[in-house]
Amino acid sequence: MDMKIYNPAMIASYSRRTAAVKSEYMLHLLKPGMRILDVGCGPGTITLGLAAHVPEGNVAGVDANSDAIESARELCKQRGVTNTSFTVGDVFKLPFEDNYFDIVHAHQVLGHLPGGEGEPGVVRGLREMRRVCKPGGFVCAREVEWSTIAVYPPVQGILEYHALVVRLASHAGKIMAGGRGREFARRAGFSVENISASAAAVTYTNPDDRKWWGENMASRLEASSDLRKGVEFGFISEKVAEGMPAAWREWAEADDGFYCMIDGQIVCEK
Repeated sequence: MDMKIYNPAMIASYSRRTAAVKSEYMLHLLKPGMRILDVGCGPGTITLGLAAHVPEGNVAGVDANSDAIESARELCKQRGVTNTSFTVGDVFKLPFEDNYFDIVHAHQVLGHLPGGEGEPGVVRGLREMRRVCKPGGFVCAREVEWSTIAVYPPVQGILEYHALVVRLASHAGKIMAGGRGREFARRAGFSVENISASAAAVTYTNPDDRKWWGENMASRLEASSDLRKGVEFGFISEKVAEGMPAAWREWAEADDGFYCMIDGQIVCEK
């Protein structure tokens, strides 16, 4: 796994996520003494939110990126949370024994995993999450369904960016299709009758949200390698790549700006 997958803009974005909003679909499963694993925890904001629901239990966060783990540990210290720990680790080789956790959780992680061994990364990731989950426990995941994104005004550079993400993902064997959660969970070893699915909308419509999202996306592109890869692979031209950050800032200034995507959510009992 690539240990340098985040840039500062990405960490800033992930730091806005909370369990109350992003993990609401599975909070009813939590009980005070549970052991929980948050896979791909990033800077730990969701992890610490989950920990508040299990005061007599403990929560472990694992992420491939060491900078994100350091941010999570610092936030944990600042908040005085004592039932949480953070570890650098590979989602395909989680550093935990079989049948250990009551809940194994992931938010916007599985769709970013590369394929290998003849299987999509999302299936491989779910199978490993299932391994460390106790019998009778739950594996929970929320992932974007990329095909549902709606943007207005339809700024050309943003539309080209969306198409580029699909091509880069396909090239790496990644599948950003949260709507296929049931299928992926079944292929990872869960019984069909033990898989439930739901959906949630993510929107950026008011001026403050638009400004934040547009600037964050522009900053991500300026700091990431996606545009360079797109040019190297022949998916986009240099000119198109250069214009994409500005396209996000243009959209953010539009009075009628609207951005929405649907996340698929699955809860799988082992």
